[in-house]
Amino acid sequence: MGALFLAVGAVICIAWGCALVLFPDPIARFARKVEGEFWGGQITPELTRFIGCGFFLGGLIAAATLVVGLIRR
Repeated sequence: MGALFLAVGAVICIAWGCALVLFPDPIARFARKVEGEFWGGQITPELTRFIGCGFFLGGLIAAATLVVGLIRR
């Protein structure tokens, strides 16, 4: 069950990270619309890309952990 949870988490993190890195402008625009001008103005396309890189790297680490766990079995 833990391996399935880790695999699903890795796929979701990598997919969300790619979306944030590839399409930062629409996501930042949506954040400004939802959060208002003050808080939404804090979410810039550069910050969105940075957060996307974090999600992507987190997904890669989860995938590597899964592979290492499966090899050790």
